[in-house]
Amino acid sequence: MSLGEVCRALEINEATLRQWADRGRLPVYRTPGGHRRFLREDVDALLSRNESARSDPEDLALQRIRRKLSQADVSEQPWMESFQAEGRDRMRLFGRRLLSLLLRNDLDGRSRRRGETMSETHMLGHEYGSEMAARGVPLSDSVQAFLFFRQAVVEAVQPDRLRQVVEISDGVLVGLVDAYSIRLAANENHTSDSLRA
Repeated sequence: MSLGEVCRALEINEATLRQWADRGRLPVYRTPGGHRRFLREDVDALLSRNESARSDPEDLALQRIRRKLSQADVSEQPWMESFQAEGRDRMRLFGRRLLSLLLRNDLDGRSRRRGETMSETHMLGHEYGSEMAARGVPLSDSVQAFLFFRQAVVEAVQPDRLRQVVEISDGVLVGLVDAYSIRLAANENHTSDSLRA
């Protein structure tokens, strides 16, 4: 991996990475031209050590998401190309809201709060789906991106929280698909109105 790729994966600047390499915290190799290169396995091992030292599931999920997004095979996915073209900042905002919702601790027990949270999941998915449908992003791309994000969260949570994460994310997914269905129905009505005129 190049210096830039490692910096993005670890979320550090180049000066910090050079210091870490010079101090032996992360093994570094030099190309014949003198450029620094790092083995992906070494970077992953450092990330794993950092993740195990953290206990906040939100931090863990964010680390996993960023690491997965920096991998070359992800950037070549059709859904990733759609979202790059459609504005990453908006997707980051949605992702943060979703992550916060997925990692809530208040679903157990109190049914009123549970109902509010489940209603919020559907609204969030509907908002996301409406925006993506309006931008012309195919439903399959939106769903693939959502599943990618959800998998990173699932990998970061404790097993006892898994059921909650899946339940909330299912609500978001239903809201997303509902938004596309509404958009499709509106387009069909518009088309039939145009044909009648």
